Amino acid sequence: MKISFHGAAGGVTGSKHLISAGGKRILLDCGMFQGRRQESLNLNYGMAQELTQADAVVLSHAHLDHCGLLPLLVKRGYKGHIFCTQATRDIAEFIMTDSAGIQEQDFAWLQNKKLSRVEPSEPLYTRDDIPETLDRFRVIPYAAESGVWSELVPGVRIKYFNAGHILGSAWVMLEFDNEKGPERLAFSGDVGRFHTPLLLDPEYAEEEAPVLLLESTYGNREHKPRELAYEKLRGVIRRATDRKGKVVIPAFALGRTQELIYVLHLMHNRGEIPDIPIYVDSPLGINMTTIYRAHQDEYDKQSHGDFPNPGELPLVFDRICFTRTVRESMDLNDKAGPMIVIASSGMMEGGRIRHHLRHTISDEKNVILIIGFQAEHTLGRKLLEGETPVRLFDDWYDVRAEIVTVSEFSAHADAKELHSFADHLNGLKKVFLVHGEHDQAVALRDRLLYDNDRLEVTIPQRGESIKL
Repeated sequence: MKISFHGAAGGVTGSKHLISAGGKRILLDCGMFQGRRQESLNLNYGMAQELTQADAVVLSHAHLDHCGLLPLLVKRGYKGHIFCTQATRDIAEFIMTDSAGIQEQDFAWLQNKKLSRVEPSEPLYTRDDIPETLDRFRVIPYAAESGVWSELVPGVRIKYFNAGHILGSAWVMLEFDNEKGPERLAFSGDVGRFHTPLLLDPEYAEEEAPVLLLESTYGNREHKPRELAYEKLRGVIRRATDRKGKVVIPAFALGRTQELIYVLHLMHNRGEIPDIPIYVDSPLGINMTTIYRAHQDEYDKQSHGDFPNPGELPLVFDRICFTRTVRESMDLNDKAGPMIVIASSGMMEGGRIRHHLRHTISDEKNVILIIGFQAEHTLGRKLLEGETPVRLFDDWYDVRAEIVTVSEFSAHADAKELHSFADHLNGLKKVFLVHGEHDQAVALRDRLLYDNDRLEVTIPQRGESIKL
């Protein structure tokens, strides 16, 4: 067996791992790199051609950094199928289409500016490339539903287990036939947390796998209880309301936005927050919420307990206003507070959130609430680290708004939960730590090895191939 790490190794984006065993090649995820613009462009356009020769693609979930280069893969000649859960397929359609639209807009802007050095020379892909990509999707149920291995290609089988990260997310167990008998490898994808609203908890498996590719996003951190996050959220909303300010929340359209709607709905029902308008200003976030509503069969028991009344839906209540058009979004800037505005992108590198920040970040009565992971070099990381002034579009803005960080909303498992995930994988001998910045991966490696001298833990780098 050989593992080639083409992304999310030595970093947190661009998840792509090529597994070669038994004469077959399986690509785990095909995600887009995000971060510094020029570096990300180079990495995305420079996707290795060998990936198009894979026999199958296995998708763990539909975040852009895990599925965002699938249309490019197909555009460059990939002929196989793309396997995922049903919810992941539904979500990926919107994620990829939205990404294509953004690329088209960016390219048109560059062309209109008639820059002497136009980069990129063309979009990675356009909306016209999405239908052919979707034609290659094949849905595989969770192992808990089917109870059996599913064949990807002759000689390779898969079981999907719920990862509890976002709707449809899965961790993967692969089984390859070879001359000496079956070989197995597990891939965590992104592991979620226990007791997350709406989502079922991450599953463990009885099957053995000696090799694990394990994410390490929060390899050196233990999250505090979610109730602390909710208490901070209540306090932020009350303070901003007293000041007649706005609470601006940069949130990922997928996962985080839906959890916020759920929590705000519950707080409103219980009278724990002031009765102020809540705007979800993200067309993609609105579409994702629609998909979450369509998959209520995948909600956990907690959601039914929190919203027990007949006909009551966790993601629907009368104080939520969805703004789809650009005009509706712009009008929010002229409205006086108090109000809550939830907009993407979560790391503040694009989308409508940057317009809202431009109008709110220099006013001390407002609050910018950071609730998700902020990668290096992003605007979100700069605010997190107290930088001022910051650049938005072509101007610089002093940061006078209250900046509040609530990391307990994270959809990623912390170090303790990742350790537990590895401990529950039977027969584990080798761990490769991916999807994490270096210090996070090192901390998790040390933690895994502390009480297990039989385990081999490696931190691979992008571009590295390792034979087992």
